[in-house]
Amino acid sequence: MVLGKKICGELKSLRRRIAEENGIPLRQEECTYTGECSGTCPHCEAEMRYLENAIADRLSIGKAATIAGLALGLATTVQA
Repeated sequence: MVLGKKICGELKSLRRRIAEENGIPLRQEECTYTGECSGTCPHCEAEMRYLENAIADRLSIGKAATIAGLALGLATTVQA
């Protein structure tokens, strides 16, 4: 499914940018998911949860987090 892989790539890019902007170490691996791809998989979901937890930790100690601007910028450039 070509659209699913495109969605996966864009979300991976967004997660990488969020991690970079917030100084969060993120080790991303090449997607090895097989089968019908909907654009997300268990590995992608785990990366997302890792970032959510890291950002929550940053906020709990009073550090700022950058998310909305990156997500909005990506949302305006992605077209199906």
